[in-house]
Amino acid sequence: MMLAEILNSYFAMSPVMSKPIQVEKAGPISISMVVLGIVLIIVALLALFKIAFTEMGNWDYWVLIVGAGVVLVGAIWFISYFLNVRKFRKLIVEKSKASFIKELDNLEYLAWRLPSRYEEELLAKKKNFGLK
Repeated sequence: MMLAEILNSYFAMSPVMSKPIQVEKAGPISISMVVLGIVLIIVALLALFKIAFTEMGNWDYWVLIVGAGVVLVGAIWFISYFLNVRKFRKLIVEKSKASFIKELDNLEYLAWRLPSRYEEELLAKKKNFGLK
C-alpha cells in the first residue's frame, strides 16, 4: 500500500479535522488563566504590603501588572467562548429546516470556532435534515 493511500484512509475515517489545543480546550485553559492571574495579583499585593513574598524586591509591581493582564485575557477568552457556545446551542435546536438553512452559515462559523464536538453535532443535525 502506498503512503498516500494509507494517509487518505486514515483521514477519511474522521469527518472532522482536528483543531489546535487552544480551540479544543478553550474553556479549561481560559479558566486556568483567570485563576493564575488572580494568584499572581494576590502574591504581588502581599509583597507590596510587606506581608509575604518580601524577597521579590521591586518585581512586585511587574507581577501585579502581569497578573492583571493574564486575568483580563483569560476573562475575555472565557466570555467569548461562553457566548459562542450559547449562540451555537440557540441556533442548533431549530426545528424548521428552512430557518436552519438560513442560519447554516452562522452555525458553520461557530462550529469552526468551537471544539470539534460542536462540529460533529452540526454534522449530525445536517444529516438529520438531509443536508450535505
